[in-house]
Amino acid sequence: MVRGRRYRGAIPEARTKEEAENALTKIRRDIYERKYDRTAKGNGSFVNYVNNTYLPWAKANKRSWSDDVLHARVICEFFAGQTFNDIDRKMVEKFKDQRANTITVRGTSRTPATVNRELEVLSKIFSLAIDDEIIESNPCRKVKKLRMDNQRTRHLSPSEEDRLMAALSGRRSHLKPLVTVAIYTGMRRGELLKLRRSHVDFGLNVINVKQTKTGKDRTVPMDVAVRETLVGLCEGLSDDDFVFVNSRTGVQLTDVKHGFKSACRYAGVLDLNFHDLRHTFGTRLADAGVDIVKIAELMGHQSILTTRRYTHATDEGKRAAIAQLASYRRENCHKFATRKMRLAKQPSASRVFA
Repeated sequence: MVRGRRYRGAIPEARTKEEAENALTKIRRDIYERKYDRTAKGNGSFVNYVNNTYLPWAKANKRSWSDDVLHARVICEFFAGQTFNDIDRKMVEKFKDQRANTITVRGTSRTPATVNRELEVLSKIFSLAIDDEIIESNPCRKVKKLRMDNQRTRHLSPSEEDRLMAALSGRRSHLKPLVTVAIYTGMRRGELLKLRRSHVDFGLNVINVKQTKTGKDRTVPMDVAVRETLVGLCEGLSDDDFVFVNSRTGVQLTDVKHGFKSACRYAGVLDLNFHDLRHTFGTRLADAGVDIVKIAELMGHQSILTTRRYTHATDEGKRAAIAQLASYRRENCHKFATRKMRLAKQPSASRVFA
């Protein structure tokens, strides 16, 4: 035991009590020296470690490293001038509260999801520093993340889809193929924008979805509308060419947020995000009675619990139960059933005594 912390280990070379005590003394001295050395390392600049160690590691190991660059910039601005030994749980809590209660550059409130992602990056920085034996503990471990309401299930109705498709014309016509494929394949926006000609297999009539959020490739069959759309887009493309490109420049599309929102406003479709097109795909599969396991496979969900959100409003068993309740109410409750209807259902006296 060193300052209340237990260190365990075997000493196979010790044959006597004296040898064991000498070995113990040496190990205790090594522990103290390593602790003091680590304390000295912890006095180094936090910002320098982020820029010189963490960000290169993120670029080499994470697909989302570009997001980490943005989050790290915010983190470094807050913790500028601090060392690892200066940063404790209270300081991390202060960072969380400040980020949650400040307004974004667009004048909107910052979402809990954004703050939580910044906390995740901060926690990973400390975890990496622990692996490098710079510090002994992670002050983020006892900081609770903000609660999020991420169970959004907004989806397009058929009439809304018709209005939206009509709005995707003129200067917004380049978005119509992208929206069509999104609705009828359930692919994420990033998966669509990274789609290359080689990923579309017209022979097998499937799309091979690569670089997914979960890191696992999947295949999605094409229906008639998707196939017709992609045939036109893929004509004349080489295998490495992106399918969805800017119609004016021919460069890969990187975002469609503004054009899509503009089309929704023009069509009178309220409170719809591009990701809701994926929800539309899942909800319609559930409406059609597709097995929940197949829905999960088509959408690339790692957990079936994620897929269950699409069956909450389409479960025919639940609908049938509510229909039976309504029927019972009409036949038995005083407000709906007449006295004659209730008496007709009661057994007669002669049948009772018989």
